[in-house]
This record gives sequence, structure tokens and C-alpha cells, in this order.
Amino acid sequence: MDGDPVTLSSTSRLRPWHRWAFLFCLGALAHPGLGFLPFGAMELAPAPVAPQVRVGPSVLAGDLAMLATETRRALRAGADFVHLDVFDGNWIKGAFTFGPMVVRALRRHEPKAYLDVHLCVTQPAQYLDELAKAGASRVLLHFEALDRSPAVAKAAAQLAHQLGMEVGLALAPQTHLDSDVLEAAESFDAVLAMTVTPGFGGQAFMHEVLPKVHQLREAFPHKSLEVDGGITVRTAALAAAAGANEAVAGTAVFGAKDLRRAIRDLRKSLERS
Repeated sequence: MDGDPVTLSSTSRLRPWHRWAFLFCLGALAHPGLGFLPFGAMELAPAPVAPQVRVGPSVLAGDLAMLATETRRALRAGADFVHLDVFDGNWIKGAFTFGPMVVRALRRHEPKAYLDVHLCVTQPAQYLDELAKAGASRVLLHFEALDRSPAVAKAAAQLAHQLGMEVGLALAPQTHLDSDVLEAAESFDAVLAMTVTPGFGGQAFMHEVLPKVHQLREAFPHKSLEVDGGITVRTAALAAAAGANEAVAGTAVFGAKDLRRAIRDLRKSLERS
């Protein structure tokens, strides 16, 4: 290149930001260990994505003789997902609902819906393959039914992922956050904090679970945290203030005269907090 060599003093004629860019490039060339790359070759780490606010009606609170209709009604009213409670009558005595066959039937009716399947069963891992084939989008497995073992929980989460499903770790209200729970939760996409005792609908929201939700959010700032049980506009706001970003609601949605308004109000409660 013809002309005088470029010196540091000559950069004073450059605009301030040009000068800083020049000095950066000069330093990078002088010290290859800095890992200087052409601009087009630079790879920037993606910024962490904040968990999305979502509302999912529990169809168990709808008309059980018309599950497909109730599912469609909730989705058309703006639900982000549909929550399906699967009870086998053993893990919770007297609580027996439906299984993979119903999930498969609903998937045929709603091929694009996000089906959130909550397994309240003994040995939940044995149902994962069948639920994946049935079309479950996410399965929620109770830590208490996974022998309260991080190793068993991790193996179940890995299997769910291999089968193409998202997976969440469900925690009963009486389960405290200890090192085993936190270790297990690392392998899951989401954590469900039950705000009633699993088994039957219509129970009152358990405010004593809110500190657990707060601790979970502190431990997992970018993981989805779901609450389920006794959810209303007021309790959804309390749960969101503690850190929840997903809410499952049964009676508050299917017991409302206007489903669309009920879902909208629940979402606003989560967003405002």
C-alpha cells in the first residue's frame, strides 16, 4: 500500500469510534491468543430466553362425557395448552381418570395442540413410550413416584427426551426442596409445584407452597415453573409474583360463563406479576 505508514498518532484524525475500532483490531492482530476472527465468522452465544407466560385449562374440570369438545372449546378460547391428569387409582387411592388411549384420541382431534400430561401414577416411566406414540407434548412426572431418587428421575427424563417429548418434574405440596430435588430438576425442562394435594379438584390453594415456588425460580431462572391447584385470578397473581410462569386452572376456566375472558384474565394476572 502506498503512502505513509499508519501510526498511533495518525489515528487522532479518525472519529472516536473509528479510533477505538482501529486500536481493537491492531491489538487483536498483535495478540492472536485473543481469538480475533473476521466479523462474519464471529459466533455470539444466544441470550437466555425468559420463560413464556402460559395458561392451560385442566379438562378434568370440564364435561368428561365430551372431552374432545371441551378440549376444542378451551383451545379456541385462547388456551396455550391443555392439561390432562392421568391417575391410575394406585398412586392416589380412589383417583382414577384416563390413560394414553384418551391422549391419542384427543391428539387426533387436535393435531396442533400442546398436550400437557400430568402422570399421577406408580412407576411413571413405564408409560412414556406409549404416551409418546399417543402424541403427548410434555409429560409431568412426580418426584415422589420416582423413588425420590435423582438418578431414577434423570433416567426417566432422558427417556422422555429420547422419545421426543418435553418433560417436567412434579412436586407434591409436602415435598420440600432439598439437594436431591434440585439435582433431579436439573434434567427436566419444567417443574410443576402442586398447590393442592394431588387427587381431587375443587381444593383451596395452599399458600404455604409459594416460598417453594420462589426458591425454584431462584434456582432455575430460565426454566418453566408451573402451578396447579386452586388457581384463580388472585392466586395466579400470587404464584406469578413468587416466580411461576405457567398456570393450570380447572374450575376457574370451565366453571366460568365466558371461557375466553377467564383465560385472558388468568394470563393478565401472570403477566402483571
